[in-house]
Amino acid sequence: MKSALCYFSGAGNSKTVAQDLGTMLPLDSILPIADVMNDPSLLEGTDTLGLVFPIYFYGPPALMKRFILETLHALDLKIDYLFVILTHGGMPFYAASITDRLLAEAGYAASYVSPIAMVDTYVPLFRIPDSKKQTLKHTKIAKRIEKIGKELLEQQLKVATRLPLSRLMHTMWDRSLELRGEKDRHFVITDACTGCALCARTCPVKNIAMEGGKPTFLHACEQCFGCYHRCPEHAIALDPKPLRGYGWYTPPKSFKA
Repeated sequence: MKSALCYFSGAGNSKTVAQDLGTMLPLDSILPIADVMNDPSLLEGTDTLGLVFPIYFYGPPALMKRFILETLHALDLKIDYLFVILTHGGMPFYAASITDRLLAEAGYAASYVSPIAMVDTYVPLFRIPDSKKQTLKHTKIAKRIEKIGKELLEQQLKVATRLPLSRLMHTMWDRSLELRGEKDRHFVITDACTGCALCARTCPVKNIAMEGGKPTFLHACEQCFGCYHRCPEHAIALDPKPLRGYGWYTPPKSFKA
């Protein structure tokens, strides 16, 4: 018997959710998706598996597609219970249906799928709420995590519903991945950059390289905005500027605190 929870996180919400669930569940390991892709043996023998990741553009991150169709497929795990937690900024759209299809293609089926609404960190479209509103949201998130944790302990079944037009939306999402990586061309490094390289070290898909002491984007971007939110100098700007102005967000170390 071996249990593991794997997460993909950009700005940090999904990592915090994974860690909070880890305090409630009898897990053997909590692992970043990238680590498992680099060393699939980390999951060998796993029979209870959890996946936590954000929703980007109404579907899972591109890295999750590769993880499911390549890494998990090749591992051919004998999973007794597979759960998927989807973090989102209020619009889960077709992410559960798309993930369900990807898992089926890889030879798996999720026993439990549940979304959690978070503070939306996609600043090109959404304004980061003030601290009071963030605190209220975090309280709701904590209650949601508590409920999900109890259901997972009981290994409840909550399968994804395939919405109407899910096949079409899956196809459209798949095609959109080809264009997503280029969106990092809208990032602008300002003179405030000190060359600390925090963005390069923490990018979940290694899309940032340091050249001449400054970050350079490699056009394989997930649009997670982790680099933007983590920059201690707020030295990553956008062109064009966000419609609702600039704002930054740092998730708490625990939503349950």
